[in-house]
Amino acid sequence: MLVLLTNDDGIDAPGIAAAEKAVLLRGWEFVVVAPDTEKSMCGHRVTTHHPLVVEKRGKGRFAVHGTPADCVRLALFALDLEPDLVLSGINAGGNMGQDIVISGTVAAAREAAYHGVRSIAFSHYLKRGVPVDWDRTACWTSTVLGELHHATKAPRIFWNINFSHLPPELVD
Repeated sequence: MLVLLTNDDGIDAPGIAAAEKAVLLRGWEFVVVAPDTEKSMCGHRVTTHHPLVVEKRGKGRFAVHGTPADCVRLALFALDLEPDLVLSGINAGGNMGQDIVISGTVAAAREAAYHGVRSIAFSHYLKRGVPVDWDRTACWTSTVLGELHHATKAPRIFWNINFSHLPPELVD
């Protein structure tokens, strides 16, 4: 199982590290193709008026000077990856309601779906003053991945999953 990881928070964001851990907990392989810097709230924008630059950041890690949708397109058509799944996120902040249309995280999953690749956008709702436990989020993500791995889904449809932000004392 090969998973393409991307996001809109940038290649060095803690959420993408949690996504890597989630995939490894499932025993799957991954390649990261993510924006070089944060591109939050960019919607489904794609770069058309200047060349896209891709930096290799280690084995299976690529930083793109572009949007999350650009990252998916480059992974599929320039890097010739053939992922079984695209996991976008884990976004630091929820993507529900009207946020869905402006979210770069959701746009990356949508872009993959347009090209017939199974995809999921993961986001973690944030509460001010409550730290995020990214290890716990990785475990939740791994569990959801296991549940959805064999789920039947209509072609060109993607999932959008949002985790609650619970204080540590409410989780066992």
